Amino acid sequence: MVGYDGPIYMTHPTQAICPILLEDYRKIAVDKKGEANFFTSQMIKDCMKKVVAVHLHQTVQVDDELEIKAYYAGHVLGAAMFQIKVGSESVVYTGDYNMTPDRHLGAAWIDKCRPNLLITESTYATTIRDSKRCRERDFLKKVHETVERGGKVLIPVFALGRAQELCILLETFWERMNLKVPIYFSTGLTEKANHYYKLFIPWTNQKIRKTFVQRNMFEFKHIKAFDRAFADNPGPMVVFATPGMLHAGQSLQIFRKWAGNEKNMVRAWGGVGIWKLEADGLPFHPCCL
Repeated sequence: MVGYDGPIYMTHPTQAICPILLEDYRKIAVDKKGEANFFTSQMIKDCMKKVVAVHLHQTVQVDDELEIKAYYAGHVLGAAMFQIKVGSESVVYTGDYNMTPDRHLGAAWIDKCRPNLLITESTYATTIRDSKRCRERDFLKKVHETVERGGKVLIPVFALGRAQELCILLETFWERMNLKVPIYFSTGLTEKANHYYKLFIPWTNQKIRKTFVQRNMFEFKHIKAFDRAFADNPGPMVVFATPGMLHAGQSLQIFRKWAGNEKNMVRAWGGVGIWKLEADGLPFHPCCL
C-alpha cells in the first residue's frame, strides 16, 4: 500500500506463519468490520514474495555497508532480535523478548555486544510480578475451582505464544488430576499455529526437543478443536478463544453468551478489553494471569 519494493527479512517460522496471521487480520477488519481502504489478499501474496528467510546467527550482507544478524528472542515461534551494523556503528532492535524459558520456548540469547543504540519493547519494563510458579498455581487453582462447581472458563488468547504455553500447562494438570472436563481451543488460527509449532520443534525449549521422539508435546490428549455449538452445551468446560484482547471475534462472542452466569469465569491478562466490555454494559470480573 505504501509502495515499498525492497527485501523483507524474517526467520523461517515467521515466513510460514506471517501470511496466515495477516489474512486472518484482514478478514476480521474487512469481512466482519467492513473497513475500507485495507490491504487485500493479493497484497499479502505480493508482500511475501519480497521475503528473504534467514537463519539464527546468520550474518546477512544486505549491501556493501549494511549487514544484519538474527538472534533467538524466546517470545513466540519465529520471534527474533536483530543486530544491524553499518561500518563501526550498530543497532540492536527487538520487540518482545523473554529471558526466562517457559513451557514451550527457550530463553532469549544474543552475542555479547555493545550497540550504539538499543530499540526495545518496554510494555512491562517497570512491572514487578509474582513468581511464575505462583501465577501458574493460582491460575490452575481458579480454573479447577470453576469447573468443579460446574462453571465454564473462557481464556482469551492470541494464536501464538501464551496459547501454546497455557495449553501445555492445562494438559499436564488434567493428566495429573485425571480430569474429564473438556478443554477446547478455537479452530482455525490457533490450530494452524499449533501445526507450525510441531513443524519447527528446534525452536522450542530443551525439554520439548528431548522428548519429541517419544511424544510431541503439541499433540494434546485432553484439548480438542472447538465448535461454535459447544458454547451452548451444559456443564463445565474450558475454552481457549481468539483474539486475546476480547475486542471482537470468537472470544467476545463466547463472553457475551457466558457473562450472565456467575459460575463462569474469564481468565485474562490485566486490563484486557475492559473498556469495550464496560461500554457494552457487560459484567466483567477479571482474574489476571
